[in-house]
Formats: sequence, structure tokens, C-alpha cells
Amino acid sequence: MHTNWNIFGKSQNLDEVKTLILQKRNLSSPLEIDLFLKDENPLNFLKSFPQDFKESLKNAKKFIQEAVEKETPIIIMGDYDADGICATSILYNFFSQELHYKNIFYFIPNRFEHGYGLSKSSVEVAVLKVEEAFQGKKQKPKRILFISVDSGITSVEEALYIKELGHDLIITDHHQKPEILPQADILVWSDKVVGATVAWILSQVLGSKSTNSIALATLATVTDVYPLLGMNRAIVKRGLKVINQASPIGLRELISVSGLTGKEIGTYELGWVLGPRINASGRLAEASQAVRLFTEADSRIRFQIAQQLNQINKERQDETTRMYDLLSFQEEIPRFILVSNSDFHEGIIGLVASRIVREYYRPSIVISLNGKFGKGSVRSIPGINIIEILREFEEMFENLGGHPMAAGFTIEVEKISQLEEALHKVFLDRFDDVIFVPSVEVDAEVPLDLIDWPLFEFLESLKPFGEGNPSARFVTRKLGIANIDFVGRDKTHTSLKLFDGKKYQKGIYFNSKEKFEELGLGDYIDVIYSVKLSEFNGNRSLDLFIDGIRLSS
Repeated sequence: MHTNWNIFGKSQNLDEVKTLILQKRNLSSPLEIDLFLKDENPLNFLKSFPQDFKESLKNAKKFIQEAVEKETPIIIMGDYDADGICATSILYNFFSQELHYKNIFYFIPNRFEHGYGLSKSSVEVAVLKVEEAFQGKKQKPKRILFISVDSGITSVEEALYIKELGHDLIITDHHQKPEILPQADILVWSDKVVGATVAWILSQVLGSKSTNSIALATLATVTDVYPLLGMNRAIVKRGLKVINQASPIGLRELISVSGLTGKEIGTYELGWVLGPRINASGRLAEASQAVRLFTEADSRIRFQIAQQLNQINKERQDETTRMYDLLSFQEEIPRFILVSNSDFHEGIIGLVASRIVREYYRPSIVISLNGKFGKGSVRSIPGINIIEILREFEEMFENLGGHPMAAGFTIEVEKISQLEEALHKVFLDRFDDVIFVPSVEVDAEVPLDLIDWPLFEFLESLKPFGEGNPSARFVTRKLGIANIDFVGRDKTHTSLKLFDGKKYQKGIYFNSKEKFEELGLGDYIDVIYSVKLSEFNGNRSLDLFIDGIRLSS
């Protein structure tokens, strides 16, 4: 697949390259740079949040405090992904462990029985759960306070249903607002942060002193792929310190079964190792087990749950591969890909959609068919706001929600072809071919002699890396190939020694053997890379982790 190289600037010295890297992250003023580089309290970023968000926090605090004074049962209504699980755990731990409030409950919907977020069936089961807890007691609750986390902003009918039952509702969410908002008692909404961070902010406003809850907000932020800028960056920076110094309950057991004990946990480990194990529970089993992992006092039970999640994740990986192998595409890839099958597992369709995007760089819709209805999961590419497009055809869906880059829906099977036809026209009329060509973002073109310890120390200060703040990439041109060695178990990775006329530099290029079928010693190449620290037998060196090469012109 052809890839464009978007090179932000060119630099010949260390100060210039530092400036380019910061400008690439939209940081130019001394104040912005200072806030970015120092360990800022995440709550300080609330100053930049809209006034109605801050007012909603005050109102929610007062509403909750009054409920606690009246001993009103409170039930946290969560969601079955990592963000919803972490958000539920944050608030449940605050009420149960810090306030020692006895009338606190949580409910995580089952993807297959209750659907996404707030639904009438999940509300009914939640009410029964509270009522069962009060069986045999003199006073049974007349009112329940529902607090939704990471869901609810589109639940117009469900909010009315809760009010008709005589209960109260606070919605905390971060998903895109629809035109018609649900009539909750209070809406605490922001799309700047993930659902777990909205819950974390609410817990702080309520008086939480826990240092562990920020670790769960960190896991959710990375797993939900939010930009690591502003409050998100401050959350993750603080949270990673907590995780690496003394992982909170649940996470330490998950780290253990994932084979990460003794290793530094960073954004990669959260996003690609730990997060998927949490998400797997909601895809194939009961996500409430993952909440129990983060809230259970007994370490033996927590370890058993962590082992279960590890096993479920292995099953999830196998099922994803099986489903992906069912796909077949034409030689010419369309501008968007829509596939449906009754053999698609509903809990895995999002992973398959993501894999299609990675493989073909096209927005993708994967639909699991079940009788009259299909459940769809959608993933997009940069520059195409998929939820905005889908909302134009809202009348086709039974329900619809999501973000600019990801969405989910339920649709009648007979309407799928109509949706496909409508989207085909949108993608043909509105987008140029160039948007469907993947690109590699490069911070700066630099000479090889800049790759040294002063630059590396500056790069380390930019951590944590992630969405919106990736590890810096560089390009250096006309590097001669002084040595080629194929390494790894299957000899598919390429170890290179490169030479610019003055300096030799080692580089590693993973899964690249076929790229060197027509390249050999003495050829000159342009190289895109990031800089990594290598340690072996007590020796430290800087290596190039190569992302792309081209024959020099």
C-alpha cells in the first residue's frame, strides 16, 4: 500500500528540532510548553472547561449529597467496555470504600441481553437488584438514584422511563450529543475526556481522596484512544506514576497474569495488553466480572478473575482471527467497506472493523446479523467524521451512538442495502482520493549526527506517548546500507547498519524482509524512524526503530 510522508519541517540543530516537535503538537507559547512538560494537577485544567460543565458538577454534588443524607439507594449504571468498567469502579469504590455508604450498587448491562448503555431492560434489572437487597427490611426504597457513566446521552426514552417509575437520574457521559437530549435531573457531559475521567472528576468534587482512582481513568483514557493533551495527558502522566509505584487492586493482578510483573507499565501496555483483557469480558462474557476485579477486597478472588479475563482474551483473539478469515474483498477496494454475516460474533465486530481499517485504510462497517436485526460496529479514518455522516440517516437505525472515529448501531436487516447505497453516494461525492491514502506523520528531517543523548533526553520529557502525542518520528535521507542481517525466529525482521559518510548507526525494521529483496549493500535509502534506547550487558545505545524506507533519489 502506498504511503505519503508528511514531513513537518527540516532542522540542522537540536534547538530547531525541539521547536519543530513542540509546534507539531500545537505548542508554541512558553506557557503552553511549560504546562505540557511539567507534572500538572489534572484538576487545574477544569478552568478551561465550559461553565455549564462546572455548574453541572455543583448540581450533581448537591443532588448526590442529599440522596446520601436520605439514605436513598444509588445504582451506578455502567457500560461493558473498559471506559464504562473503569468509570463504574471509580464511583462505586468512592461510595463504598471512602464514604462507607451501604446503599450503593452497580449494574453493567450484558451486551447480548440488554444492549448498549441505558436500556429499558437494564433499568428493570437494576431496579430488581436494588429491591432484592432490601427484601426482609422494614423500609423498602420508594426512590432510587440512577447515575449513568460512559452512556446515557442518547437515552431519551430510557430517561423518561426512569422518571415514570418515580426514580431520579444523573447522566455522566462523553459521547456525541444528539439533537434531542434526555430529560435527566442532571447532565454532566464533556467530550474533552473519557467517561471514566468524567466519573473521576465527579468523585473529586464529591471529596474523594483516593490516589488509586486516577489509575483507572488512565487505563480508560489510553484504551479509548483519547488525545494525550491537556487534562488527558495530565491524567495519564499521574496515573502511570501510581500504577508503576503501587498498582491499585485489580490492576496488579491483571499485570501479573499478563506477564508484566517487574516491567515498567506505559501507554503501550495499557492500550495493547491490559485494556484488551478488560474489554474482552464485555465482548464474550460478563463485564461485571471486570468491575469486581477493581472493587473486590479478597486478593484470591481478584487473582481468579484476572486469570478468567486472561483466558477470555485468548478466546477473543482466536474469534477475531476466525471472523476476519471469513471476509473477502474485490481486487479494487471501495471507498468504504461494509460487510455483514450471521456468523459474525456481535462482541467481536468492532475488533474486525478496526482490523479492516488497519489493513485497507478505509472506513469500515461490520454487521452481525441475527433474525430481523443487525448489530453494526463502525471504525473510521482521520478526516472522516463517521458519526456525523451516520446521523444524516438516523431514521434508518433503531439506535445509534458513537464518536467521530467509531460508532455502533442496530438496524433492520432489510435496511442494510439502503444504508450501503446512501453511504456509497456520500463517500463518492464528498471525499477526494487523497483522503484514502494513509500517511506517516514525520516531525522533522534531520541529519544523523543529531541522534544523540541530548535529543533522547528531550524526547523522554515528552512522555507519555499516545494519541495526539505520538513518539517523535524523524527522516534522514541518503543513508548508505553498510550491513543487512535478517533476525528473529522466522528471520522476518531486518537489522541494518547505516552510514552517512561520518557516522554508523544501527537500526531495526520489523516485518520488512520482503522490502530488501531488491535492496543491498551500498544502496542509499531515505529512512523514517523513531529513536529508542537499547540496553545489553550493561551497555546503553540509541537505535533507530524504522517505520519506512525509500530508495534515495
